[in-house]
Parts: sequence; C-alpha cells; structure tokens
Amino acid sequence: MILIFPSIFLNCMCSRDSSTPPPSPPEPPNLTKVVIGYYPAWKKSVFDYTKIKYEYLTHITHAFTKPDAAGNLIVSADYYYPELISEAHRRNVKIIMSLGGWGNCEGFPGMAATLETRSRFINQVLDFVKTHHYDGVDIDWEFVSNPVERQNFVFFIKELSASLKAQNPPLLLTMAAPSEDFWGKWINYEELATSFDYIGCMTYDYHGEWTDHSGHNSPLYSCANDTCGSFNDSYLYCISRSIPGEKLLLGLPFFGRSFDCAGLYQKFQKSLYYGYNKVTDLLNSGWTYLWDDCAQVPFVQKPDKTMIVSFDDEKSIGLKCQYILDKKAAGVIIWEITQDDYKGSSVLLKVVGEAFKQKQQ
Repeated sequence: MILIFPSIFLNCMCSRDSSTPPPSPPEPPNLTKVVIGYYPAWKKSVFDYTKIKYEYLTHITHAFTKPDAAGNLIVSADYYYPELISEAHRRNVKIIMSLGGWGNCEGFPGMAATLETRSRFINQVLDFVKTHHYDGVDIDWEFVSNPVERQNFVFFIKELSASLKAQNPPLLLTMAAPSEDFWGKWINYEELATSFDYIGCMTYDYHGEWTDHSGHNSPLYSCANDTCGSFNDSYLYCISRSIPGEKLLLGLPFFGRSFDCAGLYQKFQKSLYYGYNKVTDLLNSGWTYLWDDCAQVPFVQKPDKTMIVSFDDEKSIGLKCQYILDKKAAGVIIWEITQDDYKGSSVLLKVVGEAFKQKQQ
C-alpha cells in the first residue's frame, strides 16, 4: 500500500490597495559554495520551519521518504510540510526530497531489481515532487552492497536522472555517498558522476559502536596510524573515483560520538550519539575541552575520565570550510541542521555561512 496522503491546496484572492507596491522577495543566499542542510521530518515539533537560518543555506534536503520492494513510494504522514517548502522558496533556497536514510533502505534492492519496479517508483517520485513543489531528489541508499545491486543502482540512477532532467525546469539529483571504499566499491562513480548534480560524501562516523577502538567522529586528518579514515582521506578517495570537484560536497557533522573510556584510540564498551547542543551542555557542566592538533578537531572528557565525546565545534567546522575552499570542492552537506541550535542561535551553521559568504568588492 502506498502511504501517500494527498494535500489540498486552496488559493485565495485578497484585495490590495493598488497604490501599495508588493513586497520585494528576499535576496538569494549570498554564498560562494553549495550548502545543503538535511532537515529531518521528525524534528518539526521541536524545531519548526521558522527556526531555520535560511540565509546560511543554498538547499534543504527534507529527510526521509523511502521505496518499498515493489517500487512504491512510502511517505509517512508527518513528512508533509508545505510551510517548510513555501518558506524555503520564499527565501530563495531550493528544497529536495530525500529518499532512504539509515534504517529506511530495505526496499531499495527490490525496487531497483527490475525495469518494471524502477519505472513504477520513478513515476511516483516524479508525481510527488511535482505535486509538492520540491526542486529535486536526494538518494541516500545505505548501502549498495554487492555486484547485483551495483549494476541495478546504475540502471536506477540513469533512469531517474533522465526523468528529472526532462522536466521544465529540470529537477536536481543529489546523493549521500559513503566516505571510503568499504561501501564505495559498490558504486560506479566513474559511470554515474554525470547523472548527479552533486555527490555528498558522508565524512563522519569514522568511529563509533562499529569500531574496536575510540576515536574522532570526523577528524580532518588521520593520526596515530589510525586506519579508520578522515575528511582528507575521503576527499582524496572521491577524487580518485572520478567524482569531479565541482560536484563534490563534503559532510559536516553537527553531532558527535561518546566512548566510555579515558581517551582516544582505546578499547570501549559503549558509544552514543550526541547532538552539538548536547555537547555544549556537557562543557557547561564541567567536562574538559581538549583539542587534537593532529586531527584538527576537539573532544571533551568527563571529569572522572571515564568518558569522552568526539564532536565538531566552531573552530573545526571553520577549518573544514577552509579546506573546501582550498580544494575548490563544490561545498558541503550537513547532518543535520537542528542539532546546533543553542539558545536560539544556529552556532555551527553560522560559521559555515560566514566562511562561504560572497566577499564584497
């Protein structure tokens, strides 16, 4: 069953004094780089569309819808958010529907397996984005994982891209991509790069509950002979896989990971997810702030030295933005834009916006 709940849009006419000029639309974001921020549908009750700092974004990726194995588009009731779409467009920010996400990808292999199921899905996606005025589609299949899926992914992306580009105006196609070869080897970037407008490398989650030692969530550089990867390693990997720099976006995490141990590169039992605003609360409660000169990111340590949390702050986000400028990459993706809200200020997003702001001549 397709869980799509049609919306009814009512247009009304209101009288206006003909002598009063209509209000001017806001200026478009004055940014030199692409800044795509993910906005989770399940966060709207705690962080609604009025709290988003649109001036620091070029695109919003609305997470998540998903496919089922039969090729139907599955949309939860809480996903519908016409106010978000309208306000993004009023602020000259494009908004993209995101498909998949962690825990929502079980339907991708079946959907992509045949021409019939791919066509059904693409038609439903196209109808949905046109009906609800999205500017494109984002694919977050976590993860393509074998040779059959690799080939079917090629078919799916080429067919989807052709359908999106046939629209007037053409619709965008973006992707959240794995940051290293463990999953990346199953994606034929060399063949598919031309089908995407942007490919966003998920340059975070280098350490967590899946690793055998503690470490940074998103180090700028690898250190201490650690083989789990870094922002820089992933950039070099993407370039080696023929992803053009002008299409490459690197991921900025507005979150961190905890480890129940005394420091970096140690054994641990438990790792938890912390939004940036929660880490700020830890600092305010007496945790020690530490900076890693090699990795170029911070972490905090509990006073009794039984836990650390690796995260990104204003300094490390600024350094990553400068890295993107230096490498001439296209920009960034952010997971996700509700997590740096601290006392009404989008602390990290402001750093991104200021780093990429168009310099006045």
